[in-house]
Amino acid sequence: MLRRTPLQRRGFLARGAALARTSPLRARSGKTKAEARSEWSVRTGRDVVYARSGGTCEVRVLGVCEGLAAEWQHRKARAQGGEWNPANGLHVCSACHRWIHHNPAEATAAGWTVPRDQDPAAVPVEDYPNWGRVLLDDHGVIHIVQKGQTT
Repeated sequence: MLRRTPLQRRGFLARGAALARTSPLRARSGKTKAEARSEWSVRTGRDVVYARSGGTCEVRVLGVCEGLAAEWQHRKARAQGGEWNPANGLHVCSACHRWIHHNPAEATAAGWTVPRDQDPAAVPVEDYPNWGRVLLDDHGVIHIVQKGQTT
């Protein structure tokens, strides 16, 4: 759309002068939209998962793993509605993190990624280091799933 009237020149602003606001700024909570919808923030979710892992990789892909965890793996991707809750996170090394994203079918079969229509707290992680098949909860607790037991 073209402007039919020319802009009005009102003079120069003095150096350091502020522009006059037409309306006051609205207050913000300091959280992202996703954090406002969830009780878990990035920091609190990471703290619980890091304590659960003890700094070691929670995936440990044979022949790939570096051992020292440095990254967060969302089991359900943020774009699919995944949040920062501990049941949705794994503390992984960078090599295992790359492997998960390059091998989505195997990662989903192992429970390291979760389809958008499933709850990460209800999907077991296969071959969790030293524990076998487990469920992860939002309190940082690891629940062992017995053989033959359905979730």
